Amino acid sequence: MNTSLRALDHPWAVPLKRRYPGAALCVVVALAGSFLAEHYGAPALVLVLLLGFGFASQASDERMRPGVEFCARPVLRIGVALLGARIGAEQLMAVGNLPLLVVVTCVPLTIGSALLLGHWLNLPRMQSLVAGVAVAICGVSAAVAVAAVIPQGKLEERRLLGVVVGVTGLGTLSMLLLPPLFSGLGFSELHTGLLLGASIHDVAQAAGAGYLVSDNAGDIATLTKLLRVALLAPLILLLGALLNDRNSGPADHPWFLLGFVALFALNSLGWLPEELRQLLVTASGACLLVVMAALGMRTSLGAIIAQGWRPMALLASLSGLLIVSAMATLALYSS
Repeated sequence: MNTSLRALDHPWAVPLKRRYPGAALCVVVALAGSFLAEHYGAPALVLVLLLGFGFASQASDERMRPGVEFCARPVLRIGVALLGARIGAEQLMAVGNLPLLVVVTCVPLTIGSALLLGHWLNLPRMQSLVAGVAVAICGVSAAVAVAAVIPQGKLEERRLLGVVVGVTGLGTLSMLLLPPLFSGLGFSELHTGLLLGASIHDVAQAAGAGYLVSDNAGDIATLTKLLRVALLAPLILLLGALLNDRNSGPADHPWFLLGFVALFALNSLGWLPEELRQLLVTASGACLLVVMAALGMRTSLGAIIAQGWRPMALLASLSGLLIVSAMATLALYSS
């Protein structure tokens, strides 16, 4: 017993002792949110975030702060690195030319429009960038991935959370409204599935919306959505290089992208055993849940509301632009 106690006083154990209380609280909140999501069918990331808001006062305690800060940044980067196991080059080749043309046209257009609209709305450029990538690619996962490569201090957490909450709500709304809209406009099953996959933010939401139309539309929606997700890898690498220049400190450089690229390459080559790949995907999801808990604890709901109508207006405008541009691109390339 005395030996165990002396081991806890060893210098290497001091950071663990400081981080344990806050990190344990984040894990408990993440588990609670996952439990509620499984039983009520709501998005786990959003439930964990909302639960985190309720523990903001506990997280401000000096004993909790080191662990919560650890979960908000290093764990985020670990989770993003593990995202590489979810994405493979075969996703780029699994769909035909038409979905590819729609995606490569709409994604850059949406991200570029986000920067222009954000400037017009007087929003911080990094917030506009995160919003654009979240809408263009894959919602919350893309938002937190971009936040991970932004140098520390250049994006307020309350602004990231505003994007997370807004893009989740808009994705849910799109899942309910877009299938009857596209069907009512006379699009075929194939084109309806393509448009749903090209315009809905979350993978599960896009797939679910497609299968509400038909099995064929669901398959096309899923493949098109995965094509958008596959663009996350090169985009994060590009943003990491652009945002972390040689004038940034060593801690700002996105070293975790090496892990992301390595897992992406292994998955693309088929060198990841399926059991290991599933384990890494699960671990990535768990990390993102813990991150959401920490971010929720570090930000008050009032701080998000205080941002006003502009962030939501940006997300809504980008979502509408993505839908219209997908329809226009489809009409252009299929004519």
